[in-house]
Amino acid sequence: MKYDVYTFKASSHFVSALINDDESGLEDDEATILWEWEQNLPEHFHLKTAKHKNWSVSEDEEECVCEICNMFSKCVTLTLTYI
Repeated sequence: MKYDVYTFKASSHFVSALINDDESGLEDDEATILWEWEQNLPEHFHLKTAKHKNWSVSEDEEECVCEICNMFSKCVTLTLTYI
């Protein structure tokens, strides 16, 4: 079985939107930024079928530049595995 893995740092407030496809906690401009970021992922990461993706989120937050919005914030490390 082939696995595609993508690891990135993201501001913790994007986690629910990414994992649960729930953008209700984001401002409109943040939802737009997230959508644009997702459009630039490699093609195989655009699958929205939950059974094909497995998320792992680090427990520790750290100060970093979020790879989604390019702003300094408290970030977690997210690992997305597509099966």
